[in-house]
Amino acid sequence: MKLNLGDGRLLAVLAAIVAIAAVATSIWLNPPSEIRARTLDQQRLQNLAQTENAINLYYNLHQALPSDLQALDREGMTQTIWHDPETQRPFEYEILSESSFRLCAVFSRPSDTSDGKNNPYGYSFRTHSAGRDCFQQTLGPHGKQ
Repeated sequence: MKLNLGDGRLLAVLAAIVAIAAVATSIWLNPPSEIRARTLDQQRLQNLAQTENAINLYYNLHQALPSDLQALDREGMTQTIWHDPETQRPFEYEILSESSFRLCAVFSRPSDTSDGKNNPYGYSFRTHSAGRDCFQQTLGPHGKQ
């Protein structure tokens, strides 16, 4: 087989090989399932932060924690943000005392601590593990308001 460099076929074949290799490497390094898991976890963090803010607002208005997360909706403070973006199940909410509570969510993957930007959005949910993880918050004079 004789290759003729003048007609551009060899260049086209080489370009196709490089393109295929680049796509394969990209998929291998960042599989779509991993990208989806990261995106869902980021949305969970945002939803948890918005839920926490709504609970804080409720507490400031009523000097009490809401009895359940549906109370936030009844006050017009949220619009289903207290649900998991993938399963649509509500986050777990537990009152621990008259001024402290716990929010729990199920994460797809552990938080990434390798990039030095562990908490780029300032969420109080600094780190989380894969699977169910909970975050305790205290409001009032000894916590945040």
